[in-house]
Amino acid sequence: MSAIDQIKALVDSNDPYREAPANLRELQLEAVRERFAEKRQQLKILDRRATEAGITEISSLQDLVPLLFTHTNYKSYPETFVDKGQWGHMNTWLQTLTGKPVTGVNLEGIRDADDWLDRLKNAGHHVFASSGTSGKCSFLDQTEEDVALASKAYMKGFLGQWAPRKPEHDRPSFVFFPPTGVHRLCIHNHKFFTEFVAPEGEAHFISNEPLRATPGIRAGQLRRALAAGTALPEEIAAFEAENEKNAKQAGVRFNAFVDKIHSKLGQPICLGVMWPAAFQLMEALKARGVKDGEFHPDSMFQMGGGIKGVVLPDDFKEQIHRFFGVKPENYLNSYAMVEMTGLNPFVQHLNAYALPPWIVPLILDKSAEQLLNPADGKGEVEGRFAFFDLLTDARWGGLISGDKVVVDFDSADGFTGPLVRSIARYQDLEEGEDKLTCAGTIDSYVRGAINL
Repeated sequence: MSAIDQIKALVDSNDPYREAPANLRELQLEAVRERFAEKRQQLKILDRRATEAGITEISSLQDLVPLLFTHTNYKSYPETFVDKGQWGHMNTWLQTLTGKPVTGVNLEGIRDADDWLDRLKNAGHHVFASSGTSGKCSFLDQTEEDVALASKAYMKGFLGQWAPRKPEHDRPSFVFFPPTGVHRLCIHNHKFFTEFVAPEGEAHFISNEPLRATPGIRAGQLRRALAAGTALPEEIAAFEAENEKNAKQAGVRFNAFVDKIHSKLGQPICLGVMWPAAFQLMEALKARGVKDGEFHPDSMFQMGGGIKGVVLPDDFKEQIHRFFGVKPENYLNSYAMVEMTGLNPFVQHLNAYALPPWIVPLILDKSAEQLLNPADGKGEVEGRFAFFDLLTDARWGGLISGDKVVVDFDSADGFTGPLVRSIARYQDLEEGEDKLTCAGTIDSYVRGAINL
């Protein structure tokens, strides 16, 4: 059995966070070697980067550092491709970042990015998109096997959040996320809450409308047109009217959802919610007369996400904790990003996030040029978080994040992988974020490869 297959098999273990083999570091390195040998043949930009860096094989994790991509590489397509509906060109761009041939995609009558994603899926490319809050989405490909492995990995991550207790189909659940859509978490959230947490018919989602990529893209297009002075008055008026209509519909859905939650106040429930929505929910319930501590004390809160530019009070988390009034261990959390398969669940008694065995942590200096992982695999290291995702087959699994972390490489309490003890975004810190040379390098390879 190959090292990759051994890593994949760990997804089916009862607890992959604790049941990885003692030789995990060696197994991960061999799996990375296998992935590199395979993907170098499939991804021209990876091969070009490896050739320029003089890397013919992965003899140590340091060899991976020059080969890592960044999240911006997955939104490196020229905006005009989407603006002008040049979906054939978008296929050419996607081909630079996926190892599976982008062929057999029906391009007839595509109206927008969501149609394009549907056509790709019909051709075997299960592409998901980032939230696109900047107006430009990242698009990341998955094979059918990637999707199946991801489903198992996310379920193990969710269950890891709940540990040592287990969800038992015993509480109405309210998820501030639609059950379908372009975001990677949609289908996994739906599966977990319906199959593990809620009784039949008691998994409620704030909307059954699929989460789409197009609204964020259109907002970005208008912002660019306004900045360039090319936006027509009728375009602005139409966009504002559509926004007003959508805001009203969202308000109606939100209030109906709050009423459902309010009706279950006296019994244990589970909320799947991000911090800004939790604060909004708190304010709406207060307006309905709910006081601090009125929630059932055995309610569970599956929290997550940043505040993504939403303006909230400095003490918003303290206000939320005081209002809902449940024990700290009833707040479940994880460290995750869409480019990574699965979740790193927060372990309450260790005050840290546990990494699964298919994620190889690579702690770098701020400039992302030097690997800081301890040679002996022991001790704590602070630096920029990068990783190699061994479950990802459609794409190259190496990625650099914008996070500054402290990682403890010592095993603790049965966890076989490292633990992430501190997380902050460089852009939110006084030292700020730097442009990464590697991101521009890979983007230049993409531009050269599409050659349009």
